[in-house]
Amino acid sequence: MKKSHYIKLLNTAVYHTFYDNTKCNCLHFIPTDKTDKILKKFGFMINTVSNGFDLFANPTSTLSDTLDYISKTASQDFFEFNIKCSNPSFLLFTDLPVNFLGLVNYSSQKTQNEENTSTLVLNQSLETAPIARYFGNLKIYFEDLKNVSNNPILYKISFEARATQWQYYFINKNSLPLNNPVVTQKGSIQFKGPEQVTLQTGEKALLFTSDTTNIPLSEKPKYKFDLINKSESSGTDQVNSKGKVIIKGLPIPDVSRINIISNKEQNQVTSPMYIYL
Repeated sequence: MKKSHYIKLLNTAVYHTFYDNTKCNCLHFIPTDKTDKILKKFGFMINTVSNGFDLFANPTSTLSDTLDYISKTASQDFFEFNIKCSNPSFLLFTDLPVNFLGLVNYSSQKTQNEENTSTLVLNQSLETAPIARYFGNLKIYFEDLKNVSNNPILYKISFEARATQWQYYFINKNSLPLNNPVVTQKGSIQFKGPEQVTLQTGEKALLFTSDTTNIPLSEKPKYKFDLINKSESSGTDQVNSKGKVIIKGLPIPDVSRINIISNKEQNQVTSPMYIYL
């Protein structure tokens, strides 16, 4: 009986600073029809992992000869995968251009990729498309795999969480005494406010914002903010202010709700939060 001798060609892994463990499990790699036929015909095997996939080969000759033969007979010198996203809020909490419509593409031969030993950090290319069936596309060229022996290549895709201006709107329905309210935190981030505003509903609210400090969105809370009512004014030092705690542990933004404030320099992305007292 002929024994199978699989060798690992590559790992593809996606990371995102939004997630607590940085592993992004909502992007899925689907071989195109032509690539799927190549994989099946020549005995390749895909092992799906939580944040990507591994690709194994079972060559009948040297790996280089096998890939050269595929390139000649299939008229394709790369493996191609469509990338499907299963999180509808991904574009909102990811640091991509605001209101981007199109494809996020990757290629193992893009010159802007960053190589580090056996890891290749893939640089994205944004392709504008009004209607896109998939989130993006990945091409891994045979030429980059020919010298793989005992060290499979790690193709790494990384995303940064979008940073937004956090906005807390406090609607004081129960007329709580708020003589000197502040949003405070044990750290370096200070909130500007309060500002008296009127919401679209006609309700009055006190608005606090992180002003020019944009705070990264996250899956789990990384920052702890409280609403307190200071007994006496102590200037603008909100971080070390003491007083009666009105709300301990304010909510973090709902990533599916962001607003965009247009200005001449660049669009300001905000995360509004409405809290009834």
